[in-house]
Amino acid sequence: MPYFAIAECWGLWYSVRDIMRVRRTRRVLMSIALIAAVWGGVSTWFYINDLVQPVLRPVNQSYDGYTSVPRKAPGLRMEPFTFKGWDGGDVQAVIAVKDGEESSRQLSVIGDLMNHPVERLGQIDYVLVCVDWDHGIRSALPVAESLTAAGLTCILWEPRGVDDRRLYCTHGLKECRDVPLLLDAVEARSGKASPVFAAVGQGYGASLLLQAAAVEPRIRGLVSIDAYASLRQSVERTMPESMLRPLMMWLMDQRISRTAGMESFDVAPVEQASSLDRNVPVLVVNLAQDSPVSNFKDAMTIYGRLPSDQRDVWTLRTQQDAAGSAHREVKMGRGRYRESVLVGLLNDEDSAMSSIVRWMDECVVNAVQSPRVHDPARPDLTVSGIKL
Repeated sequence: MPYFAIAECWGLWYSVRDIMRVRRTRRVLMSIALIAAVWGGVSTWFYINDLVQPVLRPVNQSYDGYTSVPRKAPGLRMEPFTFKGWDGGDVQAVIAVKDGEESSRQLSVIGDLMNHPVERLGQIDYVLVCVDWDHGIRSALPVAESLTAAGLTCILWEPRGVDDRRLYCTHGLKECRDVPLLLDAVEARSGKASPVFAAVGQGYGASLLLQAAAVEPRIRGLVSIDAYASLRQSVERTMPESMLRPLMMWLMDQRISRTAGMESFDVAPVEQASSLDRNVPVLVVNLAQDSPVSNFKDAMTIYGRLPSDQRDVWTLRTQQDAAGSAHREVKMGRGRYRESVLVGLLNDEDSAMSSIVRWMDECVVNAVQSPRVHDPARPDLTVSGIKL
């Protein structure tokens, strides 16, 4: 065989071997890329699932192992009943009044009110109290204790329904539909033609009641404690800052949408706040100073959107506030729309409920006694026959 043929064969062999090496390397690289993509996708799924669980199921760990409806509570007599919720299922509720020996929380409120009697609160027949989605009645008992100390009658209920039949939380978007049905049930039990209702909510409950009060004209006054302005903003604030945050939020919304039938931007209590009746006095309170879920900015945002003729915003006193000052001046808005707001200052959380009770005695009762002012921008739902 000629030498040049042997050389050609060796060259061809080396070329084939190089091609095989390249292809083998390419297959290895593609396999590694595929494994990395699968691993990244699985890791992202678990990460998103961990992030979304507190949104889908905001469970209060403090009450694990307890029944939803307690048999008794310090200083309270509770009358349980059930009503049909928006989804056709039964919802547990209780009517709570002060009874027996006062609890320490009730004694504290009674002591604070001794020098400031609240003699007109009897014109408010019932106060709706909502705090948590999970263990709604039990979590609302501390607020109910303080309110009943002033002689108010409180209504507490389970947003999750009987036996926790609602598996996922919609942050008031759907749960607020229970409120008109709850008021119907209470009216039927009371025997009164048109009882006067007020509402006090905290956290999740504040956001729910803001959404409910926008479409329920029977709520004549509202106290909103630590409500977030937008669920989407609250969720974003709990996530670590990174360039991937928008992608993570989009993936979270897809997970929430598939599971609970909503997306995070669907829940915006600040938008419902702007739809409230101007005749409904609203008090916005910020007690959660360092919480990423709701903060002072949320309180001011909600306050700024309220159309109410009587609106107030309060927060806790800080070291930056002048000693003995009752208000803090805060600038809101931009340009020519910029305005000064006097924010009321609370000494501590323990005395907050006493101040809230005094506000209700003054502002809510005044609104009940005064004739309603017609708002051209809002239909009169009390006589329109619209089914809420």
